[in-house]
Amino acid sequence: MQMPSARRFLAVYLTLFGYLGDVYAGAVLMNSNAIKNLPGAAVGKTTDTVSPSPRTSPSGSVGHKLPVDTLQQSGVCTDDEDCGGDEFCNDARGACLPCRKSRKRCARDSMCCAGNRCSNGVCHPSDIDGTDATITAGWHKHNNTMEHQAKRPPTANGYQPHAVKGQEGDTCLRSADCSEGLCCARHFWSRICKPVLTEGQVCTRHRRKGNHGLELFQRCDCGEGLACRPEKGERDHSVSRTAARNLHTCQRR
Repeated sequence: MQMPSARRFLAVYLTLFGYLGDVYAGAVLMNSNAIKNLPGAAVGKTTDTVSPSPRTSPSGSVGHKLPVDTLQQSGVCTDDEDCGGDEFCNDARGACLPCRKSRKRCARDSMCCAGNRCSNGVCHPSDIDGTDATITAGWHKHNNTMEHQAKRPPTANGYQPHAVKGQEGDTCLRSADCSEGLCCARHFWSRICKPVLTEGQVCTRHRRKGNHGLELFQRCDCGEGLACRPEKGERDHSVSRTAARNLHTCQRR
């Protein structure tokens, strides 16, 4: 009689164990389906990924340039037109930076503030005279750099008039840019038009070639028919002999 009772007990135990296993499996399946149907999961699938850098655009907008207003708000730029009136686009950083004031380093005119222009790598005040009124500004892109090229309008005969020569104090690159009686000489870190020396004026005698580059306040050479020679005549007693020997003036040849 004990054997049938044991078998019944074992059958009931196995049936109950199987029922509990089915209930546990169903609960796990429901939990996994609930996680998949969460609102956050659906949003994550439909949301586009954020670009890792300001220059990288989403997949849906490849090849499209961002509006100027958006670039100005974010500070990201590709050229000077993307920045404000008192800013310029830094090519290396790809960001808008404040304009450079007078006597600051520059690479192009757009880097200088209003009323200034880039000359010899330094921002200088623009000429106030009326010579710039006839110049038409043309901007051209060359090697991702904006270069300002001044062009004069052609005359009725179809040719361009001669360029106006620089006056004393105007910036220059060579003596040919200056008016008659002036030369292009170094002044600090730029070059300006200075008067050619006349008879009796102190001059600088260059014994070796290349000494012009060492002078911050370079003098022009003596005028035509004059030569830079040591000063002769009566010597002032307050001036030492060495100083008198080193003093040179423009004298007749």
